[in-house]
Amino acid sequence: MRIDVLTLFPKMFESPFAESIVARARAAGKLELAIHDLRGWATDRHRTVDDVPYGGGAGMVFSPEPLATAIRALRSRGHVVLLSAQGRLFDEAAARRLAALDHVVLVAGHYEGVDERIIETDVDEELSIGDYVLTGGEIPAMVVIDAVARLLPGVIDASSLREESHTVGLLEGPQYTRPPEFEGRKVPAVLLSGDHASIEKWRRAEAIRRTVERRPELIDAAELTPAERARLPRPAAKAAVRDADLVAAYRSGVGSYRIAARFGISPATVRARLRAAGVRLRSARGAQRGPTAAEVARMRATGLTVRELARHYGVSHVTILDRLKKAAK
Repeated sequence: MRIDVLTLFPKMFESPFAESIVARARAAGKLELAIHDLRGWATDRHRTVDDVPYGGGAGMVFSPEPLATAIRALRSRGHVVLLSAQGRLFDEAAARRLAALDHVVLVAGHYEGVDERIIETDVDEELSIGDYVLTGGEIPAMVVIDAVARLLPGVIDASSLREESHTVGLLEGPQYTRPPEFEGRKVPAVLLSGDHASIEKWRRAEAIRRTVERRPELIDAAELTPAERARLPRPAAKAAVRDADLVAAYRSGVGSYRIAARFGISPATVRARLRAAGVRLRSARGAQRGPTAAEVARMRATGLTVRELARHYGVSHVTILDRLKKAAK
């Protein structure tokens, strides 16, 4: 696999990837990693790559010319990812999807962002490593590289990958090593029993328990058997959605599909409650709703499911299926 990184600070990448697993992957020829200074594609003597935003405001914006030239020089047939606070959340599924590709170009965002025209024409997807803001996209790019590199065949033992957190949608359970007792705290007896079937059962139960306690939002998508799911604690009831909130959102110009996604109810329920509240619904838009067929097909090719595409674009899965049918013609 090859990963190219476009950044304003190439030296930041020297130390993190000179040691440990990523360094071994590079030495073994499993990963080809190239770091590029974006200023190398600037055309003026000051090597300028940014400019003030139209409309005013604080900060600077990446100019389209040098960034477009750089991406087009590197991408070939690669998948271009912009690291951005506005991107889709990077998770284990995204890491596995990227690890299956032959070539990825990572663009480390900076300043106030990137000229939107570049995102529309030269970026395949935007990714974020969390709901917080960093000084730049370099550290997120490092996170993506590390998460992807360890999944490449032959980099880490396959059995180790199978037992990690997030591999099957669950957190990993507690781990213990010698001594069997430390400051009055003992290792669970089952781990000392030598009964491998009982140990595996205990670890599975602990992984489920820990996930429910610490990351309950992961449980719905976790790979659980019917019996395991039946034993889950009953989730707390969701707060009722107020009609006033639905009305306020609709009157602000938001459509019923986006309102439904925001409040976790169906678009039909949204429309029915709006009518009951005396709201006159807008007529259906003549223009196409959501992404184009080409956009959906491009993202589908990266491995996203129909449901994931629907969440990504804020439309129904029916709309995504319609776009995919059009793209196939």
